[in-house]
Amino acid sequence: MEENEFKRLLYDVACLAVTCDGYIDDKEIRELKFIDKSTSYFKDIDLSKKLKLFSQNYMDNSEKTINKVYDQINEAILNPVEEMLILEIALRLIYSDTKIDKKEITFIQSLHSLLALDDEMIVARFGVIDFLLNTDENIFSKDKPKEKNIKSEEKINLENIYSGFDDN
Repeated sequence: MEENEFKRLLYDVACLAVTCDGYIDDKEIRELKFIDKSTSYFKDIDLSKKLKLFSQNYMDNSEKTINKVYDQINEAILNPVEEMLILEIALRLIYSDTKIDKKEITFIQSLHSLLALDDEMIVARFGVIDFLLNTDENIFSKDKPKEKNIKSEEKINLENIYSGFDDN
């Protein structure tokens, strides 16, 4: 995925993590600003303007805003590092205010269902997170079976490994 496009997607995920419980805590804003200052993840993005606009859209129509971000993730071709970064930023922000709301758990579980990260990779990076691992249902859409993002570069590359081979 192109770098600027990924940064915008990552920031939209961050905004959703901050707003998904319906309350923007000062600790979440401080963590977002810390991430901005200590990394290049959100370089060239006007944080306060974009967060204000995002939160207004979320308050006006939360379902539409959530689905828009989920659609962006689902349509993106992400490599495993980008997927891990999306999950890391979301986790950092929901943990920043030291209380995890049910809506934040639903958000993280839905986010996980859209990524091609397996539980072993998540545990290796973050340790065991009970509400995230081994979730059999897809919180994002109860009508569809849980499905990882099949557009992941990792999966595309694995599929292409076997092209051109005969079964003989």
